[in-house]
Amino acid sequence: MGGLTIIGNHISPFVRKVLATCEIKGLPYRIDSFVPFFGDDRFAKLSPLRRIPVLIDGDVVVNDSSVICEYLEEKWPQAAVLPGDPAARARSRFLDEYADTRMSDVLLWKVFGRATVGPAIFGVPRDLAAIQSTLASEFPLVMDQLEAWAPGSAFAGGASPGMADLSVVSHFANLRWARATVDAARWPRTSAWIERVEAQSPLGRLNAIGEKLLRVPPNGHRPVLESMGVAVCEETLGGEAPVRGPMTVV
Repeated sequence: MGGLTIIGNHISPFVRKVLATCEIKGLPYRIDSFVPFFGDDRFAKLSPLRRIPVLIDGDVVVNDSSVICEYLEEKWPQAAVLPGDPAARARSRFLDEYADTRMSDVLLWKVFGRATVGPAIFGVPRDLAAIQSTLASEFPLVMDQLEAWAPGSAFAGGASPGMADLSVVSHFANLRWARATVDAARWPRTSAWIERVEAQSPLGRLNAIGEKLLRVPPNGHRPVLESMGVAVCEETLGGEAPVRGPMTVV
């Protein structure tokens, strides 16, 4: 079967960023959905760092969510997810980098990872004290920075949601899944930005799929996705047992 294949799952904010980019551009795709810790040796050959997402486009294999989005933008420039103006494009790329690094460290790993990934995959006790410490100390600094950057209306790159918006806002679904919320009174611009992106891009629907996958075993994604009309790969690169390795989500 032709078309794009994406290795990854809807629980990952980085995968949802790529899936939303595909949908904005009208690009059909199939997904091989599994938690990356369960990837087999074939997966390791495609993704040496054992990270998701991975994009397969014919004979081309692309790793890293930002690199994948830029590959899609260059090959299929319409509809654009990066602005045409060089300065605006550089700003969008920086917001994407901030989301992939600082936001990932705080929201994804120190909050969602401790609340969900560690306990569910490796049986690590949920460290509520560490989560609360992060929410009290590091999380407000991230939110204050986003509040200074948040567009007052529309989106980071222009009149429609783009890569920067998807990259930043995708993390907040994982935050909610960790039972943490954004104080809209304290960070009103950021809260409104999150609402706009989730309402006016594919991200809202993709988040809902990710939330459903959270409720099934790591290797039980396929029937859930098929029931929701998501195209899935006939063969999976997912294994039966988790493998510890480098960070696997960026």
